[in-house]
Amino acid sequence: MYVVGAQGYLGSRVMASALGAGVEATAVSRSGDTRHGISSISWSQLLKDLSAKPGRRTEVIWILDGAKHNELDRLSDLLGVAGEAIYITAVSSCTVYGDQQGRSCDETTPRSLMTDNAQLKAACEDALEASSVSYSALRLGALYGVDDRGVRQDRIEKWVTEAAREGSVTVPEPTHWRGWLHREQGARALLRAASRRIEGVFNVASSNYRFGDAAAFAATHFDAAVASDGKDDPMDYRIDSTKAERACLLDQLGGEALPDAVTSFAEQYKL
Repeated sequence: MYVVGAQGYLGSRVMASALGAGVEATAVSRSGDTRHGISSISWSQLLKDLSAKPGRRTEVIWILDGAKHNELDRLSDLLGVAGEAIYITAVSSCTVYGDQQGRSCDETTPRSLMTDNAQLKAACEDALEASSVSYSALRLGALYGVDDRGVRQDRIEKWVTEAAREGSVTVPEPTHWRGWLHREQGARALLRAASRRIEGVFNVASSNYRFGDAAAFAATHFDAAVASDGKDDPMDYRIDSTKAERACLLDQLGGEALPDAVTSFAEQYKL
């Protein structure tokens, strides 16, 4: 099993989940360096490995941050050397649903591609569908979970910090809905899909909250207000993850629910 993007916010937790489950996984990065305690092979080495043994049964977990990493080009490179024994589970995004005016979306809901990222993720889904490989595309909800690497400011950290220091929390349009997902849940879902070679497109979000209600979990700890950041937010949707639950991809452990995770960080912040 290879994990492309294994040193990042989500990929690092996939590697930790693999280690905990006794699954042997190889991290892949652009340069093949070691970062945040995770050693990797290079992108070019991955392509060589797959080209050298086209019939070898191999799983690839695909976690790239959209346009920043030329995702569609890299995926095309991978599909160009992937034989029929290759299985890919790829991170997609619930942003492909766009503005549904708060309606609940399952996997049959038509995509409404209102942002560059949504268009890119949809193009990657289409490339996988047009290929000969077995695959799954996991449309993840808005991720949260404080970054133990200290690299990325997570939503929870942002909300709590703003509430404590400024007395207000700014978010995109407070009345707009999103599906939410703890990054540990996302990591486990990706690992399960790859380990079991589950095929198809899946929504993966464990809760639905309006932005204002989500940020309020932090604001109430500091008697802070929640306000719009004044920027246009073209997306408004809730997520139905019944299909992922039935496939046993999605679960939630203690402390991972959004209110619990926010409260935990807020209490540590006060200390």
